[in-house]
Amino acid sequence: MKRIGSLVLKSLAFLAMASFICANAYAQNVPQPGAEVGENTNGSTRNQPQAFVVCTGWHALCTASPDCKMNGDKAYCDCMRVNEPHIVETSNIQDTAVKQLTLAQCTTRHRCDTDEAPVCKAIRDGQYEVDNVRYDWVSTFSYRGWCDILKVKPVGCDQSVPGYSGDLNWAVCDGAPCTEIQSPSDPERPLSCRCQVEDTAFLGTTGSCTGNNGGIMSSSPIGTWDFENNQYRIPLPGYQYVQGACAPLKSDAL
Repeated sequence: MKRIGSLVLKSLAFLAMASFICANAYAQNVPQPGAEVGENTNGSTRNQPQAFVVCTGWHALCTASPDCKMNGDKAYCDCMRVNEPHIVETSNIQDTAVKQLTLAQCTTRHRCDTDEAPVCKAIRDGQYEVDNVRYDWVSTFSYRGWCDILKVKPVGCDQSVPGYSGDLNWAVCDGAPCTEIQSPSDPERPLSCRCQVEDTAFLGTTGSCTGNNGGIMSSSPIGTWDFENNQYRIPLPGYQYVQGACAPLKSDAL
């Protein structure tokens, strides 16, 4: 399938990529005393693979997937099909060859700009290969529908807390290979993505820790959310603009 990626301003996409690197470190509780990934506190730099790369064009989006069906160590999630700029977490690339190329070419000293990463070309050209199968669709991250998402207050789902009664697992879909669903029951989610299954604490993105219809939800680690202030703890790229775009059109109090 030949797909044409949409055009974006490279400068904005580059800023998004840099911000996501910081976000990933924060979410995993990695200390960041003012240093970027690949930078020592004394200002010297270490050459490391970029944590995230920016691509444009068609991709699968599993943000609104609360009913993923587990099958062993995988979960199959029905996901959306969107055409917009998106970000790939390089550590979650499941195409081994493409992952190695991306990690080697896109580093903190020699950054890949928008669509320069090998994984972007693989996704765009339908050359993303997992277990000897090539896929036309891959799940990545983008901001589609965030005004609606921000209206729901996530809840903390920590399986280690006494009395916890929610799901024990959740799905992480970044980098997951996807296929088209023939006659999908939900036309808004025409792709099926084979996601990884995690058993760590996560965000209940629907206001609950239990997925729908006996399934598990596609989600994020619990450490990404500030429950006291009801906002993300991590500096997600563009998040401040999404918040402003979704806020009521009125003056703020001094």
